[in-house]
Amino acid sequence: MEYKEITFKVPKEKFDYLLSELFSLGSLGTEVVKEGEEVEFKAYFKGEVNLPENVKEYATSSINLPEMDWNEEWKKYYQPVKVSEKIWVAPSWFKGKFKEPEGSLVIYIYPGRGFGTGTHETTKLSMRLIEESLKEGESFLDVGTGSGILSILAKKLGAEKVVACDIQEGIEEEVEKNSSLSGVSGIEFVRGSADRVRGTFDVVAANIEKHLLEPILPHIVERAKDRVILSGILKEQREDFVRKCKKLGLKLVKEVEEGQWKGFLFTK
Repeated sequence: MEYKEITFKVPKEKFDYLLSELFSLGSLGTEVVKEGEEVEFKAYFKGEVNLPENVKEYATSSINLPEMDWNEEWKKYYQPVKVSEKIWVAPSWFKGKFKEPEGSLVIYIYPGRGFGTGTHETTKLSMRLIEESLKEGESFLDVGTGSGILSILAKKLGAEKVVACDIQEGIEEEVEKNSSLSGVSGIEFVRGSADRVRGTFDVVAANIEKHLLEPILPHIVERAKDRVILSGILKEQREDFVRKCKKLGLKLVKEVEEGQWKGFLFTK
């Protein structure tokens, strides 16, 4: 099978947003060519990809590439990431090779279809807020779990009941694989979004882009007993998003940012 290399040129303030869109479309990875007021970069896909108009407008060229070992290409660039003083995320091929710092909490992730390798700002923001707010023995719901990274973190932090849900096919297998790599078990998986999950949870987290997150916010609020952690929001989207959350009865407790992205901790 051939691979597709598409070159993009985008204003730097839109770069993170476009990256997020491309990974949601199944991008295998990206390579920055030139940085400045505009960022020029290449994105890689397996086979043909149908770009939506909000992405296509930034594409400048595309070429077909011969088949190559993308797992080996990933290994060149994907290294262990320090998320906080305690938390590290490492790719699966570092298992048994990475010298885990004393007292650290290390999550091993195999890069697959599910979003959440620990490299993206929104994932790191979500993980830090979970580390700060989740208490041992509490229940945790991970909406749009992707790789399962937030659920795995919750388990490692001592959550008693952890439920992960996602609408994508094949995600359950990824969550199981990454859980096993990271030495945790007992994560319950529900195929679907928050409306398919039963019960309420002490903490509900969702790291999803704004246009996908907003329609399911009412269901997320319904599932939460106390705290809600939300990320995937660009800085320029902050005011509108927070206003919508407050209309649903959420109270903003803390907000954090990294790069162009925001993360929020709300209470009911």
